[in-house]
Amino acid sequence: MLEMELKFSVDDFTEVERRLRELSIAPGERVKENNYILDLPGGPLRQMDTLFRLRTNGEGVLLTIKKPLPATCLKVRHEKETILACDIEEAISLFSLLGYGVVYRYEKTRMECILGEATVCLDELWFGKFIEIEATSEEGVMEAVDALGLDVDMGIRFSYAALEQDAMDRSGGGKK
Repeated sequence: MLEMELKFSVDDFTEVERRLRELSIAPGERVKENNYILDLPGGPLRQMDTLFRLRTNGEGVLLTIKKPLPATCLKVRHEKETILACDIEEAISLFSLLGYGVVYRYEKTRMECILGEATVCLDELWFGKFIEIEATSEEGVMEAVDALGLDVDMGIRFSYAALEQDAMDRSGGGKK
C-alpha cells in the first residue's frame, strides 16, 4: 500500500477540533501508543531509510515496514502492516533471534478520525503536538489539508524520531 503523509506542528488542537466539529467529524478516543523501531547492528535499515516498527496501542502489536518512494511535497512511503498474535516482549524477542534490536523507542497519545480519503491524527509527544494527515493519494492528503485550513507550505515531512532529535538538540540534549 502507498502511504502519503504530512505533519503540522501546532500549539494546541483547538482550531483543528473546531474545524472537525464544523465538518461533523469527531476525533476518536485518545490512545496511548508505544513505538519500537528495530534494526540490525550497524543500522542497515536506517541507512536505506527503511522503517521496521512494532507498535502497541491497546489492540495488540502492529508490525509495520515502510520503504521510501520518490516524493513531492509529501512524505511518500510504501507501507505494509500486520497484527502479530503476541505481546510486545514476545515480538521483540522473536525478532532478536534474527539479529534485530530496538534502536529507538517513543510514546505518543493519538486521536484519529477520517476526513474524506484521509486519516487525520492528533498526536501528542513530549516535544510537541502535531496534526498528521495520511492517505493513499496526494489528493486525499491535500483535500484534508484544505478542509482543515492548514498551509501546505508549513507541512513537515520528517519522522517523529527526527523531530525528537531536533527537540533534544534545541533543549541541550535531554527530554523535558
